[in-house]
Amino acid sequence: MSVNFEQDLLLITCASGKQSSHLVPLVAQKYKRLRLQAHSQASIDRLREQYPSAEVVQADLGDPNAVSGLVSGVTALYLVGPSLHPRETDVCKNVIDAALSGFDHGRGSFKHLVYSSVLNSQLSKLLNHDCKRYVEEYLIESGLPYTILQPTTFLDNIPITALAQQESPVFHAAWDPATRFCFIALRDLAAASAVVFEQRERHLYAQYPLVSTGPHSFEEVMHLLSQELGKPIRIEKMPYEEAVRGRMARMGGDDPRTKDVTERLVLYYERRGLLGNSNQLVWLLGRPSTTCAEWARDKLRS
Repeated sequence: MSVNFEQDLLLITCASGKQSSHLVPLVAQKYKRLRLQAHSQASIDRLREQYPSAEVVQADLGDPNAVSGLVSGVTALYLVGPSLHPRETDVCKNVIDAALSGFDHGRGSFKHLVYSSVLNSQLSKLLNHDCKRYVEEYLIESGLPYTILQPTTFLDNIPITALAQQESPVFHAAWDPATRFCFIALRDLAAASAVVFEQRERHLYAQYPLVSTGPHSFEEVMHLLSQELGKPIRIEKMPYEEAVRGRMARMGGDDPRTKDVTERLVLYYERRGLLGNSNQLVWLLGRPSTTCAEWARDKLRS
C-alpha cells in the first residue's frame, strides 16, 4: 500500500474545477504519472497546456463505460462529485464500481480512493449533503481502501476580486447574513488532500471533517474584508427566488431537480448555517489553518 511516486498512476476527477485545480499543482510536484479528467473541451485544452506531461482525458462520469476506461490502471484517485447535480450519487457510484474492478479484492493495481464529500453529510434536510451520505455509505461498504474528506463551505466562493474592483462594493447575500458558518480555504483543502495521497497508509479508512475558520457570519466576514479593502462593503439580502436562481446559474444548471436541491439549501442556510472544528485540518496540515483575513490578503495579492 506504500506510495511509489514514480510508478503510481494518480487520477484526479473534475481536474479543472474549484477543488481539483488547487490540488493538481501540488501532487504534480511529486507524482510522475497523472491522469486528469475533465468534461468540456475548453477544460481539456487548458489542462493540456498547463500540464503537458499529464494524461488528460475527456470523460463523462455519468457514463459507466467511459468511467471504466478512465479508471483502468489507476493506483489512486480523487473523486469530486458534480455538486447539486440530480444524479450526483449515481455518478460517484459509477466511479467506485470502476475502482472496485481495478482493486480486485486487493489483487489488482488500485490502492486508494479519496472522496471529497461535505461537512455534516448526515444533514438529510440538505439534499446535496444527503446524496453524499449515500455515496459515503456505498464507499465504506465497497471494500475499497478509502479516505473521506468532509470540507465545509468554501471561502473562495466569496467574490472578493469583484468586490475589490467596485468603488462602493455590495455583497449580495443569498440568505440571512447573520447566520454563522465555518469556512475552509481551498488552498487548505488542497494541501490536506495532498498529504492524504502522499501518506496513503496513515489515512486509510479515515473520515476527516475539514474546517479552516471558526464560526463567522457573512456580516463578520464582510467587516473583515472591508478592513482589508480599505472601504466599506454593503450587504444586500436577495429575495428567495432570486437567490435560488443565482445559485443555480453559478452551478451552470437549470434542471428542475437541481432547483429542488438549491431551494432546500437556501432555506436551510437561512436559519442554521454550517459549523465545524478546525482541529483535524490543523493536524493534517502541520500548521495553523487559514483565517478569513489571511485568505483575503492572499487573494488580493494574487
